[in-house]
Amino acid sequence: MRIKATKMDGCGNSFLIVDEMRTPLAGFDRSQISNALAMQHETDGVIYLDRQQGFPTMRIFDCDGTEETMCGNGLRCATRYLRDTYISSDMFSIITGDGKKEVLVHDDLVEANLGEARNYRQINHQLHFVFTGVPHVVVIGSEVDIETARVLGKSLREEQSLCEFVGHPEGVNVDFIWRDQEGISVRTYEMGVEDVTKSCGTGSAASAYVAAKVFGITLPIITNSIGGSLQIRENNGHLSICGPTRYQGKVIGFANTTHPKSAMPIDHLQRGYAWLSM
Repeated sequence: MRIKATKMDGCGNSFLIVDEMRTPLAGFDRSQISNALAMQHETDGVIYLDRQQGFPTMRIFDCDGTEETMCGNGLRCATRYLRDTYISSDMFSIITGDGKKEVLVHDDLVEANLGEARNYRQINHQLHFVFTGVPHVVVIGSEVDIETARVLGKSLREEQSLCEFVGHPEGVNVDFIWRDQEGISVRTYEMGVEDVTKSCGTGSAASAYVAAKVFGITLPIITNSIGGSLQIRENNGHLSICGPTRYQGKVIGFANTTHPKSAMPIDHLQRGYAWLSM
């Protein structure tokens, strides 16, 4: 099966945009397609755009084929593509797995309203949890290199007792944050990608929300990731992320799939409670 897509990134967080208004995929297994395309084009995820009840819709699949409810940088890339391709207004809404999201394009920046931060709780002096469209555990500390973030992120992401404690047995994303001159630095280990990504929109929002509580700083906050910076704002209790997006070009992918199949649950191997002592 031959599929046309557009490769984009938001602060280095890369995606393939599959426009189902031009290439319908009803009845096909998007999980398998996503895994195949992501591997072929070395991207963090695949976004499927369509239209429902007059609104554009977005579905996001990680590179391992897992469907997520939301993706902040993915939403910003989808916004730019829809604005450039179909929509004349700079402000509109997109329906996601986490509900309808208001988005805005102004010049070279794209802003996405993620809604309220939900279910915040402090786990211990170093670990905090917040849901910003997907679940995030935020780790307060000093600067960490990518390999350290990779090892510790994987350990926490697979720690079943922690995931169950915060109400997400399917797993959590893990953000390591520390203060810097502009605001905070963030390194995010993402589920589905199973690695540290160059940027994470929902992770940046979660990190800024926690930083405001822990460090006593007020929003807006600049979050600096490997791939670039986002500004996290708050308006009437809603968090928004704002930053650049970029087109990387048109691509063609190939996938051998016609039959849908259910995604397998994550197999958590470790059941220790090491995270309690962090």
